[in-house]
Amino acid sequence: MNCLNARYLFFLIFLITYNSYGQKILYHEFSPTASDWDIIEWNTKKSTEKDFILKEYVDEKGRVTKLEFLKDNKPFEGYLCYLPNKITFEYYDNKIVETLYQSNEFPVATDCEMWYKSIYHLNKDNTIEFVERFSKFDFSGMNSDEIESMKKSLQPEYYIEKADSENSLQIEYYYYSFAKMNGIYPVSKNYVFDKNDEYFENEPEKSSIKQSLKQ
Repeated sequence: MNCLNARYLFFLIFLITYNSYGQKILYHEFSPTASDWDIIEWNTKKSTEKDFILKEYVDEKGRVTKLEFLKDNKPFEGYLCYLPNKITFEYYDNKIVETLYQSNEFPVATDCEMWYKSIYHLNKDNTIEFVERFSKFDFSGMNSDEIESMKKSLQPEYYIEKADSENSLQIEYYYYSFAKMNGIYPVSKNYVFDKNDEYFENEPEKSSIKQSLKQ
């Protein structure tokens, strides 16, 4: 291979690996289950043009910034109301903002009760101290009495969640990320990894989290 061809190959690999914002892109294979997304293989060698692919964007500090769940290279839409097909992560001093999307819109809690945004507050040791939760509602077509009645049965628009004896905290959608926060899986001080928890039965997610907890 001559020098010119070598440079072209390097440039091509660079374009494939990084997007216009200088972020690395990882591809993982996943499978939709009856109630969740199930990771099949991290850093898959399968074609990224077919089947079910999770596209993960990673910044220059090794932190996940976006997850996109794709079917046939397009956003996987209309599956289950509580499963977002895109999640973004923004990083600030001692804060991580996690935002969920369904078809580029915030999920509406009146349709499927879930938070659309969570702000995780970390201390200097990357331990989660508390989480701010935000909900979005759609009351179009309802009168004021109907709205007030419905609000009584819905989760609040804003809620602060703290760790206690019955509730530990973790960054929920890091579960689907290979990079996480440069290999770190932030949790609250009282967090205990329960290998018997159904949430952590699946591989390779379980091993990825266990390894990240050692960081």
